[in-house]
Amino acid sequence: MLPFVFEWHWDIGHIVFFGLFYGVVSVVFGVLGLTILKTILDLWAGKIHSADH
Repeated sequence: MLPFVFEWHWDIGHIVFFGLFYGVVSVVFGVLGLTILKTILDLWAGKIHSADH
């Protein structure tokens, strides 16, 4: 069952699971956001690699 269903009962298992789940999701999106930001800043600063590396 889902948290928005009326029969939902919060217990320690749900709290731990969703805490870990949202923690992992936050880390993944945080790293993705930082990667995109660094890429944009590198492109803006002109640090583009040439085709011959």
